[in-house]
Order: sequence, then structure tokens, then C-alpha cells
Amino acid sequence: MKLLKNLSILFLSFTLFSAFTLVETPAYVGKWRGQDKGDIGYVTFTDDGYAIFEFDGQIMGGKSFVRDGVEASMQYEVEKKDNYYNVDIIVKKIENDETMGILQGIFKMNSETEMVLALGFDGSSRPTDFETNQITLRKVD
Repeated sequence: MKLLKNLSILFLSFTLFSAFTLVETPAYVGKWRGQDKGDIGYVTFTDDGYAIFEFDGQIMGGKSFVRDGVEASMQYEVEKKDNYYNVDIIVKKIENDETMGILQGIFKMNSETEMVLALGFDGSSRPTDFETNQITLRKVD
């Protein structure tokens, strides 16, 4: 009987410890600050897959915001490459999950607190290098 009790406690302990495995948060998750031609802006990548842009006190993105009179969300998807990441920033209508637009980009992590981000603005394709349309961001949160 005592053996059965000890085995039960051991099994319960093993089950509890394995249920709480730690998942490391990627270094790119957080709030990032960048400066371009004197203008300061922020980009946030949340741990639940949402992206938020903030410029001149205006916030666009996240789980819910209004774009062109439509309630939308802004999500992101990241794909690891050899020494950089592909990132797709996707705006979707909340009402029917229809994609309204995708902003393609790449980024690399210079350190845990510094990221270089290049985005293909105005519907252009994903950048292939960090020579144009790039900004260096520093982690603030």
C-alpha cells in the first residue's frame, strides 16, 4: 500500500512538472524604439502574435483598431532564416478574418536589445538586404 502511495505521488509530481515546461520568449518580442530623420516611432511585437505601430502619438495595430472605417487587427508571422528573419505584418478585418494587406520585411538581431528592420513599403516586395528602407530599433520594454 505504501509503495502504491509513493508511486502515485511520484507520478503526480512528474505530471505537474512536465505540464509547466518553460517556453523561451523570442528576443524580438517586446516594444522597440526607432528614430528616422528626427521622427521617433515604436514597433511592438506581442508574444501572442500581434504587431503595433506608434508614430506621433497615433497607434495602429494590435488586436483591434480602425483602418479605413473598418475594425481590423494587425498580426505578424516570423520565419527564421540563416542569419535573419522574414516577417509578414498582416492586417485583417475582424468581422470575417479577410486579409486587407500584408507588409513584408526582414530583420536581424544585432543583440538582445538591438534589431535592424527593413520593410517593403507601398506594396513593394520583401527586401533582400538591409541597405534600403531599414531602421535600427532599440528595445525599450
